[in-house]
Amino acid sequence: MTVQFKKVAIISGMLLSIAAISLPVFAADAMVGTGGYARQLHKMEMMKMFDANGDHMVTKEEYDEYYGKIFDELDTDHDGSVDATEWKGPSKNSKLDLTTGGYSRELRNMKMMGKMDADGDHKVTKDEFLAFHNDVFTTMDKKGDGQITANEWLGKHL
Repeated sequence: MTVQFKKVAIISGMLLSIAAISLPVFAADAMVGTGGYARQLHKMEMMKMFDANGDHMVTKEEYDEYYGKIFDELDTDHDGSVDATEWKGPSKNSKLDLTTGGYSRELRNMKMMGKMDADGDHKVTKDEFLAFHNDVFTTMDKKGDGQITANEWLGKHL
């Protein structure tokens, strides 16, 4: 019985250690959306879509331009806001042209719409959409220099 108790104690200690080390990463991602959204955004394939000049950095200007285009693609009736019907798209499998399938799926999650709907009117305006993504940029730009390197994009803090 004592040997079994020691095994449980060791395993519990290991799990708590892993949780303590991982907590800052999950806390940072929670600020910028759902876990699935953060995982899909932090892929190199997505970074390449933002990096308009191909210099392996994403500047604030490139980032803002990209998300302006994403919003315009979501706003199918061109009224300056995106409601739930536009957010979900024509079908569950609808992919935004400017993203990967995984990122599009996670962005179009209704939880993400709720995170961006700052005034709670069940619509996301372009200002709300860009403000949310500005917070994401600030979180990813660890050096605070107005650009995101590949290491920052991947969440590696060197």
